Amino acid sequence: MTCSHVTIGTRPPRPAGDGTAVGPVLVAVLLFALLLPTPAMGQPASVQSLIERGQKAGADADLMQTVASRAEAAGIGAQQAADLLRPAVTLAERDLPTRPLLNKTLEGLAKRVPPARMSPVLQRLQSHTEQAGGLVSGWMKRNEVQRLVGASGEDAAARTQLITNVTETQQQDVPLSAVQQFLDGLPEKMSGQSVSVNQVATAVSIMPDVPGGKQNPTVTSQLLTAALNAGYDGESLRQLPAALERAQRGTQRPATAIAKGVTQAIAKGTPAASVLRSLFQGGMPGGGPPSEVGNGPPGAPPGQGKPPGQGGKPPGTGPPDDPGQGGGPPDDPGGDPPGGDPGGGGGG
Repeated sequence: MTCSHVTIGTRPPRPAGDGTAVGPVLVAVLLFALLLPTPAMGQPASVQSLIERGQKAGADADLMQTVASRAEAAGIGAQQAADLLRPAVTLAERDLPTRPLLNKTLEGLAKRVPPARMSPVLQRLQSHTEQAGGLVSGWMKRNEVQRLVGASGEDAAARTQLITNVTETQQQDVPLSAVQQFLDGLPEKMSGQSVSVNQVATAVSIMPDVPGGKQNPTVTSQLLTAALNAGYDGESLRQLPAALERAQRGTQRPATAIAKGVTQAIAKGTPAASVLRSLFQGGMPGGGPPSEVGNGPPGAPPGQGKPPGQGGKPPGTGPPDDPGQGGGPPDDPGGDPPGGDPGGGGGG
């Protein structure tokens, strides 16, 4: 009985001793597991660290968090969510705009586009933003540009807007070279006038909307330069594409011919209000040439199917100061002669 008492008396302390030794270890392990970022549990820390990096670089942390939350709600894993955020963080760390890319990401999530399909779109937008940033940064460092834009060149928000608009213009299939042509020509062609970066940004934003502009970027560049040189404000600039489209329908003339005529009218000092009023009324500033000139089927030679010209002259051979009267090709980009002036006149 003594032995059994010893056995019974010595065994209870052993579990007690084991419990006090194992208990704290288990608690510590559990706490450590809970506090770890644990990549194996969906890598939430990768998303959070990206948001923190983006915020530090100047990106909108709330917008990034919204992307992460909606990705999670859509059942997208943390690694894929991190992949969606990474392009924006890269842009932010290069001092480039991130909001358009984040908004595009939210748009894709709202439409339930799979991450694998969203990624190429976001990468393209990222690439266009980087190209736009390089163009704008280099342009604004030029001495003649600094004289042109004055104090507005120090406005970080205006710079961001210009980069954003150049990016969106590329997204709408206007080549970066066309935007560069427009920007590079401004200092020389502004006739000593100053212009704000915001005005330039507005002009860039309407480039994709100018009728015929994608096929004839030189004509669009001349039109917008003339408008800026004449002091067109942002609202007048934004009205130009719709006004040009209305005049094209009203006159039934090629878009490039109308743009050239408007450019000449602006250069001659016709006020912006008069130019826009004439265009919205379906005509040309100053009356312009008859609407029947150049009104042929798409792709047809100039003057085809039109009444014969006066004095034995074929249609489209108006006087030199008659804007757009030069037998220019129709809006079909395939009709432009190789190396020729798109939309240029053949009647001179």
